[in-house]
Amino acid sequence: MGFDAHAPVIIGVGEASRKSVSGEWPRPVELAGQAIKAALADTGRPDAVAAAVDAIAAIRTFEDSGISMGTGSPDNVPEAFGAAGGISAARLIYADVGGQSPQAMVHELAGDIRRGETGLAVIVAAEAMGTAKRARKAGVQLDWRLASDTGYDNRLSTFPILSRAEIRHGIISMPLAYSLLENARRLGLGLSRDDYQVRMAELGAAMSEVSLTREHAQFAKRFTTGELVKGSESDYWLTDIYRRWRVAQDAVDLGSALILTSAGKARELGVADDKMIWLAGSSETKESPYSERKDITHPSALEYALHAALDQAGFEAAQLGSVDIYSCFPVAVFAAVDTLGDPARALGDYTITGGLNFFGGPGNGYAMYSIAAVVESLRQDGSKPALITANGGVMSKQAVGIYTASQPPHPWTGDIRSAYQPEAVVLDEAPQGTGRVLTYTRPVAKDVAGPATLLLEMENGARAFAVMDDAPQVDLGGVKVRVTPHEKRHSATIYC
Repeated sequence: MGFDAHAPVIIGVGEASRKSVSGEWPRPVELAGQAIKAALADTGRPDAVAAAVDAIAAIRTFEDSGISMGTGSPDNVPEAFGAAGGISAARLIYADVGGQSPQAMVHELAGDIRRGETGLAVIVAAEAMGTAKRARKAGVQLDWRLASDTGYDNRLSTFPILSRAEIRHGIISMPLAYSLLENARRLGLGLSRDDYQVRMAELGAAMSEVSLTREHAQFAKRFTTGELVKGSESDYWLTDIYRRWRVAQDAVDLGSALILTSAGKARELGVADDKMIWLAGSSETKESPYSERKDITHPSALEYALHAALDQAGFEAAQLGSVDIYSCFPVAVFAAVDTLGDPARALGDYTITGGLNFFGGPGNGYAMYSIAAVVESLRQDGSKPALITANGGVMSKQAVGIYTASQPPHPWTGDIRSAYQPEAVVLDEAPQGTGRVLTYTRPVAKDVAGPATLLLEMENGARAFAVMDDAPQVDLGGVKVRVTPHEKRHSATIYC
């Protein structure tokens, strides 16, 4: 097999955090700039690579994703991030909302490179939510705006993450939405709440251990399974199933950048072959809102994405080396563990960062840090391929990438496997009579549980939502309830 000069390769990665950026109130632009400079240096040919950049893609910040802390942001984020790193480009992209976006941008730009439409691209992400939260608590007003009249490609979509019915019935946050998934998985396995807490704690403890290996991990700390089961003042309940350290932590100050080009261009720029990390497989899926999925216990979209990427690359799960599964909530990891079906792989081997709970959950950008860790891992030992998953919404959008340290046996052609077709059901907007609880969740604040949101199967087979006020503190899975429809939200009481 001859040298594939047109194949897309990653030639540089860089990271930054408050550990490496000076000043009390670091801005995302400063974190991004330092990460870009680190990625350029990582190539071994920083000046030549910087001069060759013709595309900059920035991962959308929390501030511009509907989760504003009042800091403002640059008018043109990709331009501002690039300028801070000493680079500019004619093509500027601001990626869509969702944790899938870093891997999806790799797929898109790698395809452009394969087709000769782009020569060299930089993808960059940065968040300073930790600084923003500290400033708000201290009464300090931050202003992160930067004026610009340069045009750019704004990828903000209207893809629905939560349905109107979900929001009306109290599913107003990601912890509540994922609690529905988590309880559905638990009930499908026939596990009690206590037994499932142990399973989640085992995963958390394994991931916490890995976080100690990453320089820029924001919450690196070793936890035992027993400590996570017991909980503590800092590990308080958020919902009926999640404590704080089981979920993504967004109070981070992080920046990351990666550089993509073709293998031939990399050689032309003088980048050493052992710097190149090759894209070998890719897949993307989109899924219906959670309550409208035909199968609420089985992650069909992720299953398709994992198998499609592996099949495209020509590998099996047992052949994988480094793996980093998007870990915003335990169910996202367990779903991948179930699908990959590799009994020889320990729980701690499903992350190489420590995950979004212990490394940190930097908004839409976590997969940037997964990719950086994969690149470093493959350069140290490239004997096996690596895999990452990138997840957006309520397991709504998936992007999976397979990487190798040398030219893959099956050249990546630019095709992104994306043939998944979701199976959806229609919710009954006026349910009456009795129904059975398929899954449920309760918010918890200061150890006080709120109303329970129930996803139901009605006697006639229809799917419906209802809310139970003053729900008893028992496992509601499978419980039979009587439903009364209302204009805004339907109510339920236990059927006697």
